[in-house]
Amino acid sequence: MRYYLDTNCLTGYTFFQDWWHSDANRLFDSDNELYIGDTVLFEYCNRPVTDDYVEYEWDRSELSWNEDKGNFKSKMAELRDSRFLFEDAIFDRDDLDLDTAVDLFVDAYHIKSSSKPAIRRYFEEKLDQLDLEVTVDNVRKIQKLLVEDLQDYAWERKDELRKRVNLGPERGDIPDMRVSTLERTLSDDMDIEVVCDASYMCDTGLLERMVTGDKGNALRDEDGKVVRYDDGRPVSGKVGIYNSREVINNVTGLRVLYLKDEFA
Repeated sequence: MRYYLDTNCLTGYTFFQDWWHSDANRLFDSDNELYIGDTVLFEYCNRPVTDDYVEYEWDRSELSWNEDKGNFKSKMAELRDSRFLFEDAIFDRDDLDLDTAVDLFVDAYHIKSSSKPAIRRYFEEKLDQLDLEVTVDNVRKIQKLLVEDLQDYAWERKDELRKRVNLGPERGDIPDMRVSTLERTLSDDMDIEVVCDASYMCDTGLLERMVTGDKGNALRDEDGKVVRYDDGRPVSGKVGIYNSREVINNVTGLRVLYLKDEFA
């Protein structure tokens, strides 16, 4: 089976601390053929992002897996900077023990609680190897080692993606009516571009399924419809690709699957 992947599938596979990590692993462990388009590669590791400016335009000749910008850079920075939250949480703790340290680490780094056993095992083994007691200073040392290992892990996973994922054909023309419908439906410019890339591949017969973790959190009425302003913008939150799957299927022929779904 062939699947087009949204950017969150790649990010989830790359970073251990990402919310979608276990679900992305399940997808990538399958024998399916996995595809992305220019937009996903751009967003994952090519898009320049600063506090004041986000670039949305690119040329295909400039896209490369070798870049470390975009979502990859943002998640790496998040991994690095979360140490301050953790160190604040353990600062001057007289009652610090291993379980508390693990709980505080998981909270500070926004890691799923299901990953606690792996985090605990890491702390436990490192403390034992280095013959250290559970103190604030020693826990900080182990945290530093763990973050370095998670960064190395992310680089290795990024390299695996380069080999595992196919970059599909450059997008050609798609009907204006389809684009305008997607623009009215989705609230995020990059989401529109992602779906347009996938829909072009569907038009060519390359694939007819896409996978996303983007459910969206837009305000909805009692009938489940997104509450919008007169100009079509959602009143609150983001619409999301998965929650727009019926419209996307109707105008593109794509079947949108959620990252938690089962895959052939």
